[in-house]
Amino acid sequence: MRFDSVSTIYRKEMLDSVRDHRTLLSMVVVPLIALPVLSLFVVKMVTVVERRAGAKAQTIAISGAERLPGLLNALAGAGLKFVPREDLEAAIESKEFAAGVEPVELPDGRKEVRIYADLTRQDSEMAAQRIRAALDQFKETNARIRLREMGVPDEVLTPFTVERVNVAQKKMAGFMWGSVLGYVVVFLMSSGGMYAAIDLTAGEKERRTLEILLSAPAGRSEIILAKILATTTAVFVTAFLTLASLAVSFVYIGRQVAQPMLKALSEGVPLDIGTLGLILLALLPTAVMIASIMVAVALFAKSYKEAVSYLTPVMIAAIFPLIAGLLPGTQLTPALALIPLFNVCQLMKEIFLGDYSRLSLVITLVSNTVYAAAAYYFAVRVFKSESVLFRT
Repeated sequence: MRFDSVSTIYRKEMLDSVRDHRTLLSMVVVPLIALPVLSLFVVKMVTVVERRAGAKAQTIAISGAERLPGLLNALAGAGLKFVPREDLEAAIESKEFAAGVEPVELPDGRKEVRIYADLTRQDSEMAAQRIRAALDQFKETNARIRLREMGVPDEVLTPFTVERVNVAQKKMAGFMWGSVLGYVVVFLMSSGGMYAAIDLTAGEKERRTLEILLSAPAGRSEIILAKILATTTAVFVTAFLTLASLAVSFVYIGRQVAQPMLKALSEGVPLDIGTLGLILLALLPTAVMIASIMVAVALFAKSYKEAVSYLTPVMIAAIFPLIAGLLPGTQLTPALALIPLFNVCQLMKEIFLGDYSRLSLVITLVSNTVYAAAAYYFAVRVFKSESVLFRT
């Protein structure tokens, strides 16, 4: 194999890709703006929704307050406003109020306070939590008063306190983003390579330039290698730009957003050079595999439009192993590290967590390299088939 010929054809294919606006859009523009726009949209939406939900959660409906003396003072002390209503369920269902509270007397004489809420609404859930906190404080205060009247010290009521400590607090941001970003990156990689693969195969058939290329002093293996390298470049550049835009987005969120929750979710993500470099290394065999498969499939098409119809099912089929990784409790084991696409997405999540296994990393890299080699061999066989290249 003459690598000077491969280099020449590769430069020609890259020039064709850059000239194609659809390839340039999917390879450069989308990765650069997709995550920043998505991040800004999420930040703005979370800010607006939380503000509106918090404001609406301050006003609740109440019924039968006279059955429990001191209830209104307890709710007012928690910053809640209340409006008397008879039918609390109807008031909540009609979204007139975020939540409602009603003291009732049970048949055995005990009192029960019922909280009405619609847990499908954020404002209603927030109001219900505020009501419960106010009632817990109200109940504890009444108990302390009665204990004092009986001469019992307050320590009897609270002999100890309970505090839940999350030992993975620093990993929460990496866990949340890592669970999603791997699949976003792989999907954008497939999208970025799709149009490049189509332009270098079916696009050349439409432009009638494939015959000229085949008549050049270069072997079929050299030509197809150059095309796959050009497509791999598009796929890998998409991954690189996606991760770069992700890093910029998190830096912006950390500096511009005041909400503690959003700042923690952005500042807690490890985006150092070592982490990003390891992720790019893990993505490299996957990029070659994606490029080889797309080039091989697109070669069967006679036109650009037909190639799109061929590759769309391939994109859809790739979603299934990605969705499997979103299932709760899924972890990357040596056996699961053999599943393509799924393995690299799970590995990315564990890298973001800073808790990846070297064995799983090696198995993922080796298995994806084998899959990439098999996909490349398949693409070469397809390109050498006259019935595929010149079918009518």
